Amino acid sequence: MLCGLAGIGDDNADAVAFACVGAACAIVAAVARRRVAAPARASAGRVFAGIGLLWTLLVLFGAALYAGTGSLRSFDDALVESAAGFTTTAVTLLDADEASRTVLLFRGVTSWVGGLIAILIAVVTLPVVLRSTALIGYTTGRRGLDLVPNASVGTRRVLVLYGGFTAACVVAYLLTGLPLTEALVLGLGTASTGGFTGQADSLAGYGAATQAVAAAGMLVAGAGIFVIWWIARGRLRPLWRSQELRTFVLLLAVAIAAMAVHRGIGWGEAGFMAVSMMSTTGFAIADWTGWGTSATVIMLVAAGIGTMMGSPGGGMKVMRARLLMGSAGGELRRQLDPYALILVRRDGETLSRRTLDRLGGHQIAWVVLVGIGVLLLGVSGVSLLGSVWGSVSAVSTVGPGMGEIGAFGRLEGLGRPGRLALVPLMMGGRMSIPPLMAGVGLVLHWYRAAVRRSRFLVVRAEQRRHPRPEPTNGDG
Repeated sequence: MLCGLAGIGDDNADAVAFACVGAACAIVAAVARRRVAAPARASAGRVFAGIGLLWTLLVLFGAALYAGTGSLRSFDDALVESAAGFTTTAVTLLDADEASRTVLLFRGVTSWVGGLIAILIAVVTLPVVLRSTALIGYTTGRRGLDLVPNASVGTRRVLVLYGGFTAACVVAYLLTGLPLTEALVLGLGTASTGGFTGQADSLAGYGAATQAVAAAGMLVAGAGIFVIWWIARGRLRPLWRSQELRTFVLLLAVAIAAMAVHRGIGWGEAGFMAVSMMSTTGFAIADWTGWGTSATVIMLVAAGIGTMMGSPGGGMKVMRARLLMGSAGGELRRQLDPYALILVRRDGETLSRRTLDRLGGHQIAWVVLVGIGVLLLGVSGVSLLGSVWGSVSAVSTVGPGMGEIGAFGRLEGLGRPGRLALVPLMMGGRMSIPPLMAGVGLVLHWYRAAVRRSRFLVVRAEQRRHPRPEPTNGDG
């Protein structure tokens, strides 16, 4: 509704359509909020299934809005655009020269909403509502309890921090001389790690000041809501005590140095692209696909590792990668000394074997999802290089990649089957593995229940058609 109101005077047809749909949704939501009571305690399976259903409904709603207003030509393109928006993936079919102000703002808002929901689920819903290590190997620890003492307070704090950070990004872009609409779109895309600009060359056509603001915003967004919380409270000294933050900074420094040693790649370009990939934002200031094999492999690894916990970005997550390396090193030492006691710690907290097993299972599922993505893109006609890059990039919610997608995330060079193959990959990477597996399990449960019900109805129909004769007194 707000996007429609903001678009009045630019394209009134889009503005009125979006405003009316938004008003109708607001009325339905207000009525539902009064009539629907949330359960006091929901099971883990139902929470995961609800998360999967939420993302699915959001994507379908956005697709219907794009297609219904004629913003995109076909429902297939609308579905891809909506999935890219809500999953904070920097691929698009929209063009700022053709799209109205309403559509551009709505595309940016979808990324912002997707990032907000991702943070709320990871920081509030799973740890607080389920009261377990529902993040598969990650416990919020002292910093989580500090930010989220309970669900209501945690939700309010996340909204304030996320909204305040977004407003700071928008103001910073305005100070660089950008118009209000562009500043809003870029601010929403930076805070959410959505990476949408509407421009065909991403940020390559903007000035150095705008690119510097984007780099700083991506760094903070990739670091996550916990770091923003620490900074907001003025607790700067404890920042460096975080193993995850130190690992995040170290990996960024290694990636920047490794790329900057190549001829033709400046330190500024290397730093921007390293932050863009590791924060899974997907902004680009140059066509990096021609930087050579070494640089592109470094960016692929950075995109696969991804962000810190509590960030709207995707990827394996830095802490999971660190703990997996520690667990692997412990197993190697145990091969030399079977009786050695190997402990894996996170910020001074010793992790149990069950937690480490969950970590390993999560990452195995992540790799399997990437492999399925490579297969889907390959059979849809995408090249081998494009399939590998596209799968990792989509599951990590980055977007751009080598091959058909390109450095700026434009999907015009990708065929219709390839575009549709990206949708389940983006949604799978955004939902994370547990909700995805729970959603698949729920669908299979409904399918089995429907099969049993249909068999029961067939048997009843046969019994009515050929009733058994009633026994007489002389029958046994």
